[in-house]
Amino acid sequence: MVLYFENQHRFNFDFETASLAFINRYPNPYAKHVLSVDTLESYVDKQGRLCTTRIIVKTGKLPKFIKPFLGVANLNSWIIEKSIINPKTNTLISYTSNIDHRKFIRVEEYLKYSGGREQNSNGALGTTIVDSKVKFSSNLFGLKSKIEEWSHKRFMKNIQNTREGLNFVMMKVKEKGRNYLTNGKRSADM
Repeated sequence: MVLYFENQHRFNFDFETASLAFINRYPNPYAKHVLSVDTLESYVDKQGRLCTTRIIVKTGKLPKFIKPFLGVANLNSWIIEKSIINPKTNTLISYTSNIDHRKFIRVEEYLKYSGGREQNSNGALGTTIVDSKVKFSSNLFGLKSKIEEWSHKRFMKNIQNTREGLNFVMMKVKEKGRNYLTNGKRSADM
């Protein structure tokens, strides 16, 4: 059995702010489990879209029932993230997946950020809708369903922190202006 999670969320920020925050979302106080982010590739294609590939290393707790098989309670995971930001259509698409521990669990996340021109709750023009679809699949014989269900529940529990972290970065961008991300004060402010 493969489990899916689908959701839609609205941020009260324009697309430019939301896409800038997406690329710069780590570090933030809601993502202490993120150990590092490295950009492997970043370029602007012929259509004027920013295409980026990054590796993100995260740490996390494993379910107690899996510890006898792996011998540890905490485990680092390497995540590949591919994103395309199209400023002409105000869209950002992203694909992330773990590149290790795939026999245990494979988590694939597909995101689409879409910018709108309607008035947000702050009274300014611009909102951003995020459509997400996440696929949980395990190949561990005998524990497949249990692992997928545990991963699905954990993801649903953690999604609020993800949103709060992105919202935090968007607020900082708005408060301090676009220079906030490049003036060297970013890590000291967090």
